[in-house]
Amino acid sequence: MENSQPNLQSEAIDKNTIMQLMREIMEQEGRKIIAPMLEEKLLEKPKASRIYGEEWIVLQNRLLNAISNLDLNERRLIMFLSPLVRKEVDKDPHQQTFIVKVKDFQDEYEIKSKAYYQELENICNSLQHKTYEFWNFSANKKYKSKVKVTWITKGDYKSKQGEVHIDLHKDVIEMLTVFDKTNPFTKYERQMIIKLGCYGIILFELISSCLYQKDKSKAYTIEYLREKFNCIASYPVISEFKRNVLDKAIVDIEKHTPIRITYTQNKKGRVVTEIVFSFKDTSKTDKNLKDKTAKAIEHSPEQVAPDTNVKLLSPKQADFFASKLAINQNFSSKFAKMGEDMQPFIDRISDELQRDIKQVTVYMPYLLKLGFKKSDS
Repeated sequence: MENSQPNLQSEAIDKNTIMQLMREIMEQEGRKIIAPMLEEKLLEKPKASRIYGEEWIVLQNRLLNAISNLDLNERRLIMFLSPLVRKEVDKDPHQQTFIVKVKDFQDEYEIKSKAYYQELENICNSLQHKTYEFWNFSANKKYKSKVKVTWITKGDYKSKQGEVHIDLHKDVIEMLTVFDKTNPFTKYERQMIIKLGCYGIILFELISSCLYQKDKSKAYTIEYLREKFNCIASYPVISEFKRNVLDKAIVDIEKHTPIRITYTQNKKGRVVTEIVFSFKDTSKTDKNLKDKTAKAIEHSPEQVAPDTNVKLLSPKQADFFASKLAINQNFSSKFAKMGEDMQPFIDRISDELQRDIKQVTVYMPYLLKLGFKKSDS
């Protein structure tokens, strides 16, 4: 009878052994599958996750307000690096070397020179020997520091490739890539500064950093402005400084950008201590006006007051914009006649643009959105 009963202890051991073997097999096979996956994930380069596209120049305000003695082309190179550095650091956070193609730099600033490779090499050499210092606004002077940081730590010139490989200091990279609440920043469209001179770029950046304010004004001390524009010894008389630096910068900015600037001065006794800039972005004003006009036309086009600045289009202009208007869904849904085919619609619009000033006025908001300029009419 004893021999006929099952051996429970032996059965339990067998089950435990089997389970252990199964776990070991699963672990071994799992490692074979998971390990390569982990390795691949660790070696995988981070995907670009840019917040700002390549059309934007973005930099921390501490860099914007830093004091430096850069000339026009040196300043242009730093601005040119802004979107380039962001793009490369998004791909590889540890990237410190950035490639500037001479032709791209020339095209950006519309520079026509067959020997510009040598010029770009000279710019890099100069930047390797220049430092920047931060400004203490509360004390109205530069921060006292024995640490001097250069813009470029290394330049490798590839003459046969038409490239310059530039190494930047990690602090410079950070100020061109890290933007958050603890690192306030300024951004503007890169095409805004292409035609600006050195003074124009400096003032444009200072004003751009304040455009978000409700109160469209900003005061800077004379000491800071002289340092910022590298005019400590130049134009010692304040009227000369205003005429030769500030006024020229404003004319430059208003010629090439939608920013409009005026200024007044504050005095202590007879001494001018501050310049107070007032400013506005007319591109936003123009956009709001166009939007209001477009909405008015949508609701009641016949009640829109005639624009005395509107002129009839030339035959060439009329044909060109009539074709564009006809394929614009918003426009065609309002102005195409029931059952009207595309070509007759285009011909009618073209004829109206050449002969009917009232219809040109009605169509003007749509024309402006398509790139038409009143000054060309």
